[in-house]
Amino acid sequence: MTFFDLAKIKSAIENSDALCGETKIVTIDGPAGSGKTTLANELSVALADADGAMSVIHLDELYEGWNDALGQKLFDRIDAWILAPIRNGLSPKHLTYDWHQGRYASWSEPSLTSVLIIEGVGAGHSSLRNQVSQAIWVEADESLLLDRVVERDGEVVRDEMLIWKARESSYFKLHDVKKSAHIHMRGQ
Repeated sequence: MTFFDLAKIKSAIENSDALCGETKIVTIDGPAGSGKTTLANELSVALADADGAMSVIHLDELYEGWNDALGQKLFDRIDAWILAPIRNGLSPKHLTYDWHQGRYASWSEPSLTSVLIIEGVGAGHSSLRNQVSQAIWVEADESLLLDRVVERDGEVVRDEMLIWKARESSYFKLHDVKKSAHIHMRGQ
């Protein structure tokens, strides 16, 4: 179900400058359950090149579990594993966190494409902004967010999500994520 104006977002991305090597970095941030992953998946289809190539990195693959997920180590990993290689014309490569095993378990090697989408809470961090061509903020009614996440990930995450909501709220305020976004969207 599409609830974003993809044509406007696609146009904004296409008309922006690459600020990280030759790649346009697009970030999608907002509260858990707001629709960031849905938007990223739909944008990846809309922006795919003639060969169908498009790269999306989901930050829940880079968090090192729940504790300190939004700490400086995440942003150091994003720069070292994703942005630094792209700045140097290389494909990004990152470890992927396995939530069931509680550790990083495998490597992921997204293709080097003209547009890279980074989605998840943390994507709009202030330390990344100078390399981001378009920053998107997605929000939804507060009353929907927790239920959406629990429906998606199972009842087992409810307690952690209550703690997470406080952490993400602090992060959003500290880094002025919503205000600094180029595009504001409302999920339904």
